[in-house]
Amino acid sequence: MKGKIVLNYEWWNAQDPKAEIKENHREALKETAEDRIAEMISQGYTSGELLDNIHFDETDGEDGIPYRGSWSMRSETGSGE
Repeated sequence: MKGKIVLNYEWWNAQDPKAEIKENHREALKETAEDRIAEMISQGYTSGELLDNIHFDETDGEDGIPYRGSWSMRSETGSGE
């Protein structure tokens, strides 16, 4: 028997959902998503909300840029050996 677990997540700017996510924020958001998803899976969740606020430099504003996101997990069972 073979199986696969598929995780999906997405982020958006909480103040302006249509805004492009800044290139220099992408790795930090990826790490936040991976850490939070692992934590929530260990608690039995299969989906959830993601939150982060990033302030790397002056272009991020005084209070940083707030991001929101969501994630979900599904399992697929295939036929086979």
